[in-house]
Amino acid sequence: VQMKKKENGKIIDSLAIIGVGLIGGSIGMAAKARGLAGRVIGIGRDPAKLRRAQELAAVDEFTTDLINGAADADMVVVCTPVLAVVPIIEAIAGSIKEGAIVTDVGSTKSQITRQAEAVLPDGRHFIGGHPMAGSEAEGVEAAVPYLFLDATYVVTPTENTHVQALDTLVRFAEGLGANVALMSPEQHDRSAAIISHLPHVISAALLRLAEEEQSDSGQVFQLAAGSFRDMTRISGSPPELWRDICHSSREAISDTIKRFEALLEMVREHIESGDSDAIENLFSDARDIRARWIKDKTRQGESS
Repeated sequence: VQMKKKENGKIIDSLAIIGVGLIGGSIGMAAKARGLAGRVIGIGRDPAKLRRAQELAAVDEFTTDLINGAADADMVVVCTPVLAVVPIIEAIAGSIKEGAIVTDVGSTKSQITRQAEAVLPDGRHFIGGHPMAGSEAEGVEAAVPYLFLDATYVVTPTENTHVQALDTLVRFAEGLGANVALMSPEQHDRSAAIISHLPHVISAALLRLAEEEQSDSGQVFQLAAGSFRDMTRISGSPPELWRDICHSSREAISDTIKRFEALLEMVREHIESGDSDAIENLFSDARDIRARWIKDKTRQGESS
């Protein structure tokens, strides 16, 4: 569900960002530049990196004290690896103020949402989030205030979500310049498994296959060019990030791999049997589906 953007302006008095890297830093920069928060507090473990975030106008102030840093915030955004999100929320659960909104930016949602909702006391509201934006660069040095401009920002409410808290988070995400899409945590994870997580698994497996053939023949990488480079570009991402994502969303990713295996088996059967029409239809359909997706994305960009 797409939600219309609204005008900028102060939405909350105090914003705490835990983990001021690329995403956290860009949220802070955009919030400050667009006047979405009265003050922005950066929270992390490394004072030097936090000081640099302040110099880059990503935060107004910073602290390494997790508990006190988040205590007075109206909104806390946890911008850490996915397996760290819930332990951090557990740590701050007893100290954040009544009415506070806690959200995250992780690329898996179901497990985080279930556990976060369970640990927060009444009157403190967790709502999952996932801005579909980023870059291959890391750290606050790569942060920019326009990172979320016209990007899709997924927000994943549940039947337990406080309506006013949801409205505030949606207006905040829109204020960053993003287009908000509402969906359940489960739908998010099924979709993310197909368009993000499975491609990383396939890329890693393809590289493993190529390395095995390289060991046998010594020729594979000598022949590799554009197609192989494009298919495996994403394997430059941090391995520990994808280890944690596979752990956090194992059910959705496992189910998606099974569905993909069934499609690969069907393709293998077409090739083995020499079914030329079926093979051509596969590639024809793929070309048409991709062209339609690109056209739709272009149209969305023009209308936002």
